[in-house]
Amino acid sequence: MHIRINDRTVTFPSSLAEFTLGQRIDFHSQYGRQLDEMAKSILKMEDGPEKELETMHYSFEKIFRTFGFFAGVDPEVLKESDFVDDIANIYHANLATLFEDEQNIELQQEFVWNGETWQLHAPELKHGSKMKFGEFIDSKQLIKDMIDLGNGKWDYMLPLCVIFLRKKGENYQEEFLYEGSDRLQLMRSLPMNIALAIGFFLTSSVNIYLSTLQSSSLPGQKAAASIALSIMPAGDGSIS
Repeated sequence: MHIRINDRTVTFPSSLAEFTLGQRIDFHSQYGRQLDEMAKSILKMEDGPEKELETMHYSFEKIFRTFGFFAGVDPEVLKESDFVDDIANIYHANLATLFEDEQNIELQQEFVWNGETWQLHAPELKHGSKMKFGEFIDSKQLIKDMIDLGNGKWDYMLPLCVIFLRKKGENYQEEFLYEGSDRLQLMRSLPMNIALAIGFFLTSSVNIYLSTLQSSSLPGQKAAASIALSIMPAGDGSIS
């Protein structure tokens, strides 16, 4: 969808295929964490007028912050504009569905992207597994670091996609995860329908992986390992 804002043409994604992993990470970093905290705070409130008012406030914040992110406009400026109704209509017609569709992804192991075939490799170590030891060590350290830092799920979806999604017949290389690598930059342009399918795929493969991860961890690390791969990220600020 294309609209004109202050003499600029702005493109809004209308499907997960037009919404990139890089955009999703940036949105979570810029606004998603705050929306999550707002939602958590509201869920703890007792039912009543105050909770209803806070829920309404949260809904407006989500509309303005989401629209503002894609439009490149400060949400506070949008709140003072003469087009609040138009902004709300565009959000509900196009942008809200992006986050709702995150829960409706079909499991796949092979994708066609940028004219090439890409495949997912299950996170498991056993006899005959295609996963090499280097992949296991890198993914294990990555997840441990994220736990230690207390980062959210979106912070590690990018490197996990780098490890487990590769071109057909391509072997894993440690250099893929180097800061500023071409592969990391490429994965930022990964369409969200593929990125989310990777999350579902990794979640479905988690039992064997966690068993291996726990058996190779120090006793004090095992509790962290048991929660390390809740891969599928929830929508920012979901209230249910």
